[in-house]
Parts: sequence; C-alpha cells; structure tokens
Amino acid sequence: MNQVINAKSVIIIDLLYLGDLMFATPFIKNLRMNLPDKRIDMIVNSNFYDLIKTNPDLDNVYAYNKKWGLRQGISFARKLSQNNYDLGLNIHGNWRTAILLKLVNPVYSLGYGGKGRGIFLDQEIKRSEGMHMTEAYLAFLEEIGFKSLTDNIPQLSVSPEASQGIKAFLEGEGVIPGDRLVALNTGGTWPTKRWPIARFAELADALVNNYDVRPVLTGGKSDLGRVDEIVSLMASEPIVAAGRTSLEELAALMECCELVISNDSGPVHVADAVGTASITIFGPSDELKYRPSRKGSRIITAGLDCQPCGEHECPLHHHRCMTEIKVSDIIRIIDESGLL
Repeated sequence: MNQVINAKSVIIIDLLYLGDLMFATPFIKNLRMNLPDKRIDMIVNSNFYDLIKTNPDLDNVYAYNKKWGLRQGISFARKLSQNNYDLGLNIHGNWRTAILLKLVNPVYSLGYGGKGRGIFLDQEIKRSEGMHMTEAYLAFLEEIGFKSLTDNIPQLSVSPEASQGIKAFLEGEGVIPGDRLVALNTGGTWPTKRWPIARFAELADALVNNYDVRPVLTGGKSDLGRVDEIVSLMASEPIVAAGRTSLEELAALMECCELVISNDSGPVHVADAVGTASITIFGPSDELKYRPSRKGSRIITAGLDCQPCGEHECPLHHHRCMTEIKVSDIIRIIDESGLL
C-alpha cells in the first residue's frame, strides 16, 4: 500500500447529498492528519460547493454540476487530470463518479465499486454495513492503510461573511439579544421523509407557548409551498427563512439556534456539524446509518416493523412511520432531555 500512504497528492470524489457531505468531514479531517503536508483536493456536487469550499483540510474544492452533459463532464475531468494526482478516492461509488475519476486519471485509484464499476478502479473497497455513515467512511480509510486519529463528529466552519449576513437577516426580522431561536426544517428529499404540515404548525405554536422561543422555518425555494401552508395554520408568527438564505447562511442560522427540529434531511446534519442540538424525525430512513452524531442530538421514530424501508413512496400506502409521531412526543423529548 506504499502508493497510498506515500501519496503526495490526493483527489476525493463525492457527489452525494448534503448530509453525506457532512458525514464525510471526519474522513477529510483524518485524511489530512495522516497526510499533513500533502495536497488534498475534492470534487463535490456544485449545489453544496459553497458550504465545503472553505474546509481547512482541503487545498482545493472543485464543483461538478450534475446537470452537465457528456462533453462538459469530460472537459472538467481532463482539466483536473493535468494535476497528475498520485491517489484518487471514490467515496461515492456510482457509475458517474467511477467514470469521472477514471478520466481524472490518478496514478492509483481506490473506492466503492459494485455492479461492475470496479473495472474503473485499481482497488475496490467493500462497503461497510451495519454502521453509521461517518464510521463507514473512517473504515474506508483504515481499509486502505490510514489511521483514524480523531473522532467521527462532523465539523463545519461558518465564514464571517455568512455570519454577518444572517445577523443582518435576523435583525431585519426583529430578533434582539436574548431571543431564543428554534429552527424547524420541514422539507425532505422524498415525500415519505416529510412529517405532516399540520404537525409542524402545531409544534411551532407549542414551542412559542411552552418555551417562549421564536420558531424559524428553514428550507430552500422548493419548500416554500409547505412553509406557506404551515404559516397559514399557525396562531403565532414565525420567522420565515425558507428560500431567503444561501447554504452558507443556513449554516450560520443553525449556529444561532438553540435547537433544530427536522425531518431526516441535509440541514439537520449541517446543524450537527456546527454544534447545534437537534431532534430528527425518522420515517423510512435508517437511523443507525444517518442519525446526527453529537451527544446533544436526539431522534424520534414510530418504531414500526416496516421501518426502515428506504422507499420514496410508502409501499404499504399508510405512511404511519410519520403520521404516528405526535407533537406531544417531541415536546416530551425536549423536556426529558432539557433541550430548551
């Protein structure tokens, strides 16, 4: 494995979702600790580039647009091939990333393969099952000859510009020193991951009445319809941040909150990475693999026999994994854990 541990330049590729990118930050940190004075670059999904570009453990971050056609993708890879990387690490492991890394043409490549994709790698790494994603990434490192030298907690540094931007946003919403903020992230990549709209509205009002906090509704532009419905059902008036912040500013906003309550989606892992406590509502996803990592974080699940199914639509057509979770269940977790 000398070609691995003696590498002077490394390119990592991961085009997965936001949460997966946060899960990869301990991997990046540990790789840097093993190769303190070597070049470490990374190719990421362009949607999340702004959030990872300032990672202190990376020398360069390259944004790959998944909407690119074949010609643009080849051009992108050929430019990177001029960097003559000694080592390529594919921690995503689909056909796109397998071919892309092959075109970047590192001297030696390792990564997740499967389904014939190993032909594009010099060494195929078997996926670790039955463990959290952060631990699986660290197991990848150990498999190729590096040591795990620090913990598996995701970390994210918020830029001063993002902090100033969110400070101005909150001041514009009438937030004053001493106000306590709780973020509610109502979106989710799949319909099965989304807790009912009416429950979020009921929860937001309960937070105001029980704890004298200001609820902040977060999300992207695609979540605005859900957020508008939630606002219309509420008796109190929340701060609506959905569609009004950049991804960097969302991280800064999470850092300002005492608590984040969220479906299992990327923003809750951003909250985890900036050190904010969270409660994550799990439906079809596997909480063993995808739960936030910090000790102050909690999860809630209906505990049905059909969980986790991992399906985008409920195969049993009842969605009970989400509808059976009540507002009172979340309030109980807050009280028992002393989160507010």
